[in-house]
Amino acid sequence: NSTGAVTIVNDAGLNLAASTLGGTFSGTATTGNITDSGALAITGTTTLVTSANDATIALDTTTNAFTGALTITTNDASGTDADVTIDGGTTALIIAASTIDGDLTLTSGHASGITDSGTVTVGGNFAATTDANSGVINMGTMAVDGTVGLNTNGTGAATIVNDAGINFAASTVGGVLSATATTGDITDSGALAITGAATFITGATGSNIVLDTSTNAFSNSVEMRADAGGEAFGNITFVDSAAIDFATGASSNGDL
Repeated sequence: NSTGAVTIVNDAGLNLAASTLGGTFSGTATTGNITDSGALAITGTTTLVTSANDATIALDTTTNAFTGALTITTNDASGTDADVTIDGGTTALIIAASTIDGDLTLTSGHASGITDSGTVTVGGNFAATTDANSGVINMGTMAVDGTVGLNTNGTGAATIVNDAGINFAASTVGGVLSATATTGDITDSGALAITGAATFITGATGSNIVLDTSTNAFSNSVEMRADAGGEAFGNITFVDSAAIDFATGASSNGDL
């Protein structure tokens, strides 16, 4: 009732039926997965924990509504099978400090889209999609070991800062894209379709930017920057399926 909080710890998995909670929710599955079979409307913060090795979380009902931030923990002792899928319906998704030992897949239909409020550690691949209202993606404290796929609706912008390199999976961004690899290279393993201006930043001296998928499509300006301009690039490889017009200041300490 009203702002009442709910905490549940089950000795197996958790299958959440349609639920409306005015306060916070904490759910722990000790030996199984966490799933939903109906829409979840949670006003307070949400904490989700799977304790078992390789257990997954799938809250993918398209009418879910998470108003508060989500804190997520899954465990995989030797791989990246403890996947998490969250659909926030038409509400924004805020991911608090979380550790996912698998893939993380997020969907939101709100204009405020998908954001983070703490370090989000992902052992597998990260995929974020806004599917309505030109929703944005703004994930500024990521620690992703796998690929990164960003897809925005309409003119939605996307920003990602990763603690290592960034390996882009196929991505479509209708607005501007800003991508920062703090300590590694920026590469692609799928086609990038970027309508707005694109900025790629490497934070460590000698890092490479290799965007060489033949079907890449950049419709606006592309800036490649080594940190704040004081670091040195390694090598740069850039492929656009259309023409390339270099600015007069284009340079690289390595091969271009």
